[in-house]
Amino acid sequence: MRRNRTSLLFDEWPQLDQDLWHAANNRGGFLEPDGRATHWTPKTRQGVVKRYSLWLGYCALEGHLDPGLFPSERITEASLERYVRWLESRGNASTTVTSCIRDLREATRVMEPDADLTLIKTLTVTLTARQNPRRAKHARIMHPDDLVAGALSFLDNVPNRSFYNDASRAGKYRDGLIIAFLAHRPIRLANVTAIGLWRHLIQDREHWYCQFDAAEMKDGHPLAFSFPDRLVPYLETYIGIYRPLLLKGNESQNLWISSRGTPLSEQAVYWNTCRLTEELFGQPINPHLFRDCAASALATDDPEHILAIARILGHTSIQTTTRHYNQSQMTAAVGMLHEVLRDIRSEAYGP
Repeated sequence: MRRNRTSLLFDEWPQLDQDLWHAANNRGGFLEPDGRATHWTPKTRQGVVKRYSLWLGYCALEGHLDPGLFPSERITEASLERYVRWLESRGNASTTVTSCIRDLREATRVMEPDADLTLIKTLTVTLTARQNPRRAKHARIMHPDDLVAGALSFLDNVPNRSFYNDASRAGKYRDGLIIAFLAHRPIRLANVTAIGLWRHLIQDREHWYCQFDAAEMKDGHPLAFSFPDRLVPYLETYIGIYRPLLLKGNESQNLWISSRGTPLSEQAVYWNTCRLTEELFGQPINPHLFRDCAASALATDDPEHILAIARILGHTSIQTTTRHYNQSQMTAAVGMLHEVLRDIRSEAYGP
């Protein structure tokens, strides 16, 4: 059954909220400061708008959306408690509830720079500490070497497998190459999807290189790296054989093309990656989890360089990097426990 829309469209926001949001995203004049949200990426801005719209929709649903109030004036202990309970009653995971509160705080912060947000900051910290993800991430961590081996084995076998048509074969080859690439270079989903030939992906003789401007990166720093030499033959096969099949005579600068001949969307990259990794490894590995796999492998294989993970993955906080290290230690400990139990059983019952 389809759930009725709760979020308010931007045009349905109270006029005061609309004005404050415009000011927060407005670039100042010659001697005027920029709004607090002008440095956000479009994706960040879209996410905050989405969750602030949900908050306003909830307030309207409860009959508490007074258009004359400033955003911070709607945030009380009672209203936050009711909102959290309402989010939970809709079946949202604890991580989603935390994100909703965090984005409500961010929206209010940029719209009212001088507002006292101690209450919602405290709630965000509390909810973050209590998060209980529904899926145990550490149990799905795989070593990048295993991901690469599985993906390359699949790519080598694509010409020999039976597919519905040539476009289906080309699409599967594309997805296998994305998995192999992410296992080597676990960049963010938005950047993977946006890769453009001769813009981001450039050939220099027999080598290929990737580069992104600072404005294209979440952490605001430019990124440049070599395309893995091991994958170059597969990349050139995709560009020379399978990509033209997907384009169907269309023209596009994007590297990844859908079966409709159009650039592949972020959502399509996400779901295609999950689907094929589940087929290859028995469990879905989403694009972001490749970053955890890389960080966990580095933390386990070369723990002396744990701080290097922060720059490799674009972490702005060392706490994020430390979580990856702790996660890798948990995974290693589980593996050791299984080995010990196996030895005990062997001693008790014989080989």
